[in-house]
Amino acid sequence: MWIRLRPLLAGGTILPLLLAACDGSGHPEAGVPEPQSEPPAVVASAPTSLSEIFPEGLGRALVIESCGGCHAVACSAIGQRTTGRWKALEADHRDRVADMGDEDYAALFAYLSENFNDSKPEPSIPPQFLAGGCTPF
Repeated sequence: MWIRLRPLLAGGTILPLLLAACDGSGHPEAGVPEPQSEPPAVVASAPTSLSEIFPEGLGRALVIESCGGCHAVACSAIGQRTTGRWKALEADHRDRVADMGDEDYAALFAYLSENFNDSKPEPSIPPQFLAGGCTPF
């Protein structure tokens, strides 16, 4: 669409008078910016390492270094166990890590109970961290 301009004589100067303002599409609303859509939701990426699954804290290194002897380490991060269930697992597992001192053993289970319990959402763990399976606890 062509826009026509009409000259206007004003004090010996010719000024253009725009009769229509348009972006050329012929639609009056065409020059109005479209409302922005919602930004895409931030999607939490899946963990790529054990350090992303297990939060910082006393006992974290013990879990990562010790729990993989019998099952995939990440198995301890799923299931969202109650405090009572963690205590039962602590009693049941003592003979499996007999070489660990009592203080470290208590720190390991305190860490698991604090970070992976039934009051927190279960973390999303990629299958490669659960390879080999989890013993049903």
